[in-house]
Amino acid sequence: MPLPTEPAADAEKAELSPRQMFAYALPALPVAFLYLPLPLLIPSFYSQQLGLSLTAIGSFLFFARIFDFVIDPLLGRLSDRTRSRWGRRRPWMIAGAPIMMLGSALIFLPPDNVDGWYLMMATMTIYLGASMLGLAYSAWGAEVVQSYHGRARLAGFREVASLVGTLMAAGIPSITAIWGHGIDRFTMSFVGWGVLILTPPAIFAALRWVPEPKQPAVEGHAEPPLRDMMVQVLRNRPFRLLCIAFIVLTIGVSVTNSVLVFFITHYLKQPTLVGPVLGLSFLSVLLFVPVWVRISRRTGKHKAVAYSLLIGVVTSGVFTFMLQPGDGYWFLALMVVLGAASAAFLTLPIGIMGDVIDYDAMKNGEQRGGVFFGVWAFAQQIAPAIAIGVTLPFLEWLGFNPAGTNDASALQGLRYTYCFGPLPFYLIGALLLLRFPINARRHAIIRKRLDSRQRRLLAEFGPHVGGADPLPGTPIQEIAQ
Repeated sequence: MPLPTEPAADAEKAELSPRQMFAYALPALPVAFLYLPLPLLIPSFYSQQLGLSLTAIGSFLFFARIFDFVIDPLLGRLSDRTRSRWGRRRPWMIAGAPIMMLGSALIFLPPDNVDGWYLMMATMTIYLGASMLGLAYSAWGAEVVQSYHGRARLAGFREVASLVGTLMAAGIPSITAIWGHGIDRFTMSFVGWGVLILTPPAIFAALRWVPEPKQPAVEGHAEPPLRDMMVQVLRNRPFRLLCIAFIVLTIGVSVTNSVLVFFITHYLKQPTLVGPVLGLSFLSVLLFVPVWVRISRRTGKHKAVAYSLLIGVVTSGVFTFMLQPGDGYWFLALMVVLGAASAAFLTLPIGIMGDVIDYDAMKNGEQRGGVFFGVWAFAQQIAPAIAIGVTLPFLEWLGFNPAGTNDASALQGLRYTYCFGPLPFYLIGALLLLRFPINARRHAIIRKRLDSRQRRLLAEFGPHVGGADPLPGTPIQEIAQ
């Protein structure tokens, strides 16, 4: 049979309006306040201001992330099984928001005397709330839009909101620097209050103006245990490939993020540029989101992400390595280029996830977005944990001291770690993504079968039962090989 080149018409009709996509994207604003400070500012703040060693910070942050290994798949499964008058995902978003706000207060507004255990408990609290909110939020996004390119557009809206939040968080150090503050209590308190102020109205707007999707028809059989369901999810070849690629590339990104402030402050010796670097690089990400969405329509989402990683390899491994102390403004220009490239791998993978979930639904007759995003969230969180848990103690082993003076060998170790540490991970991630099997043509086949099956089941059995094996003997089956 000929393979279609565009998503099915029924899927296109299910698109949200731009206003609804905007409302959906708003919760990404406060969540973005977490993703900038945690990897970029927390190591510097807790080491230079609160006296914790790099080894202690790396170790306790790693164990806090391991906590997510247990809770994320469980939360995803519970979200999938939730049935309420408000839908499956909304109750979890409402419950997760105040826990995330509590964790924000603990980690960004700490008492005078803290230790590694306090950092770990505060981080576990903020991760629990962010997981409850974020897993349901991400799975909800995969359900309210069903078309291949529609998901890319929704991901673009969400990423723009995320980047606006990131720019707001990144702009705080630039603004507080005017009054002579670095990465200190004054600066971090503004970050914490940003989460506390933005979260309630953002959640309210999304829940108020984004319609709840219809509950999918599912087969009337007992659900398998969570362990068996996890095994089934990981047997999904496209998902497995995407997860491995994303873990690998995120390790590389996290190596860069965990060392960035130290590189600017101690190697380039221009600490006043920390704020401008963060602000302009994330502004570049924001401006290039629509560019990469447009590129992805021509190349496919997975190839666009791979190409962006290769740009990162050249930028970090060649041009950044050529910089010498005092070259901070050249570094600022390079970070604008790297920000433009990173717009792709920050934006498009969530859209790819929706396509993978559709493929699983076609094969198994059940929509399990919560479980998929539970595993996906663990992939998002374990990668920074590994990077921070290894990179910070490694820097300390090289003799680097963030709160004191450093000799030439320690500074060169910092330079090599920042420039070359992420490169193998970028390369491996790019190669894996180039092999990803679901493109727009194949996703159109998947959506066509899901829509056809749903109509047949609703006509034959009613709205609460359904499921069927995918039709054999068609090109889409090669994805599962």
